[in-house]
Amino acid sequence: MISYYTRLIYDRICLMEKFGLSSSDIASLIFFISCTLIYHAFYYYRVAKLPKNIFKGKINIIRRTWVENMLQPGNAIVAVQTLRNIHMAASFLASSSIVFIGSIIYLIFTIEQTSGIITGKGTISLPDYLVFFKLLILMIMFLVSLLNFSLCIRLLNYLVILVGASQDTIAETMGMSAVDYITRMFSIAGIHYTFGIRGFYYTIPLIAWFLGTKFFIIFTFLVLLLCLKLDYGK
Repeated sequence: MISYYTRLIYDRICLMEKFGLSSSDIASLIFFISCTLIYHAFYYYRVAKLPKNIFKGKINIIRRTWVENMLQPGNAIVAVQTLRNIHMAASFLASSSIVFIGSIIYLIFTIEQTSGIITGKGTISLPDYLVFFKLLILMIMFLVSLLNFSLCIRLLNYLVILVGASQDTIAETMGMSAVDYITRMFSIAGIHYTFGIRGFYYTIPLIAWFLGTKFFIIFTFLVLLLCLKLDYGK
């Protein structure tokens, strides 16, 4: 079994080398993906197990009290206005993702000219597959951000309805109290918003990758330090 997976990884590395990726490119990409996945897996594990030690866990606790206050009579308008502000921010960032994705698609379809501009060689006769691969990874990151912002917007639309609905009806329909259900949905919307923002953060190392693997690794470290400050700071 181990030999099978070792062979599979080796075949994938050989395939990546055919795209023009050097050993340093492959190593830096693996480092980027590993750091991103391991950090956020550990981060959400800490949020679930030790919420009071993580900023997001503290916000989740405070968010519940906000929901309790907003469900009091006369506070529905304030709740809707607050959710609208978050909705507008998520919509703006989703629209920005679409613009960036469209721009990258244009660069991919004009890869010969794009490669010449990036490498400083002018127009070349064949596509530069390394540039194509980097643009593809960058576009995937923006697609991930777009997906998360879209899911966040979807949940915010539901939240606007739930805030004005009868608490008894919510409890009867969903099988839990209205405060618990709305808080849970609000927290999930917050997770999608966070992942969408993080997608924008992690495009910085991917853009730096065009300048070289050293810049790729350096900016990966810097973004991780930024996330540490945001997640574990006050």
